[in-house]
Amino acid sequence: MYRVDRNNFYKNEKKATVATPDYVSDFLFSILRPHIRKSGVIVDPCVGAGSLLKPWKSQGYKTLGIDIEHQGFPKTVVKNYLEIGKGDLQVKPALVIMNPPFNIDGKTKDYIKKHYGGRPLLPEVWLQKAIQLFGASVTVAMFTPYGFRLNQTDSSTRWRRFIEGVYPEITSIVSLPKDVFEGILFHSEVLIFNLPKLNGHYFVQHGKKRAA
Repeated sequence: MYRVDRNNFYKNEKKATVATPDYVSDFLFSILRPHIRKSGVIVDPCVGAGSLLKPWKSQGYKTLGIDIEHQGFPKTVVKNYLEIGKGDLQVKPALVIMNPPFNIDGKTKDYIKKHYGGRPLLPEVWLQKAIQLFGASVTVAMFTPYGFRLNQTDSSTRWRRFIEGVYPEITSIVSLPKDVFEGILFHSEVLIFNLPKLNGHYFVQHGKKRAA
């Protein structure tokens, strides 16, 4: 039986590494691929074992993963993503695709407090970093809790950043089942920024299981 707890990376931490199911990675690939140039690089700044990049790599796209530790994906830059500077990555991504961590190590937590202030949602920090590194026009597909775009007040900083154009336009939303991640019940979705050719909304669908 699942127990549903609100995740709080300061007080009530769930496990930090949660793998993206293959069927979700494959579904995202199926809707994104027709609109992503094959000459560009697909970047995952929290790559883990590489589930989100594997369908792209298998179809001949250039891929680059970033992670604080190597977890098996062949081309991984082993470095804290938040400490990477503009000159450290000589790539111009065609797509940044990411499932930011639920929680973080102590060093990164201190870094976020120092550079981002308050208690921001981790996906917001990861999005801000993507904009800093690659510009506000970069195409991004990012897993987030519902609270990233909902349940805000008119005076909240995130709300103002959206309506004032600081953050890119959300052009599509992919709804996920609450039990999409194994062993966890978590309200989440995928937000896609700067790709207006997609439909405005999708429900993720199971496809055939990826071959090993």
